[in-house]
Amino acid sequence: MTPTTLMHELINLLDLLQLSQIALLVTKVVPYGPNGNRRITWARNGGDGNPLFRNRSATVLEYWEWLRSGNYSAVLFDGSMLQISYDFRFANLTGHRLLYFPCPFDAEDQLRGDMSVVQVIEALVRDEANEIKLRSPIRFDYDRQSSGPGHPASHMTFQWSHVRLPVMSPLSLGHFVEFVFRNFYPEMWEIHSFLRDFRPTESPNTITGSERTNLHVNAIAADNLRR
Repeated sequence: MTPTTLMHELINLLDLLQLSQIALLVTKVVPYGPNGNRRITWARNGGDGNPLFRNRSATVLEYWEWLRSGNYSAVLFDGSMLQISYDFRFANLTGHRLLYFPCPFDAEDQLRGDMSVVQVIEALVRDEANEIKLRSPIRFDYDRQSSGPGHPASHMTFQWSHVRLPVMSPLSLGHFVEFVFRNFYPEMWEIHSFLRDFRPTESPNTITGSERTNLHVNAIAADNLRR
């Protein structure tokens, strides 16, 4: 994985998601920073898009703020949000942020109407009678420089801000695509072959010995599991 190949792969994924109508909205993929330190991410339209679980757990207002400000890579047909961002030091992967934020409402039917995605969600946010779906965002982070006790270099965060389940290694784009669509949209995973074409690729292990003795996620490439 290099900044150039990752950027092309991500652009291709977002184009296919939109062409297949799996994604209603996508943002432009852009590189930030000098060549030595490059971040491949979504074009920021407002705010930095970084806070998550600011109140120990995610909130509807956080989801709404990110949607309204355009801080996402894609908004799916049901209103769920993807954030995909990778950091590189020259050709070496140094970090990533891979977020699946389920829509807190059953919005799929409304999103098929004439109103924009933002208008539909704004109406749902304002309507206090709406049932909120208790579905936690799931985020995969990799940041080796910030690693330490209780903060694995590669980890999965969900439900609470202090839940950081160790992950064996950084995740490729193929890992993330498979995780989201195979688990949360199994029918689309079976129907759309292009989703399966984004093959997981392995990265060097970053998990420590003590982290390995506890419950953790093994991010081995799916190709190896199928053999």
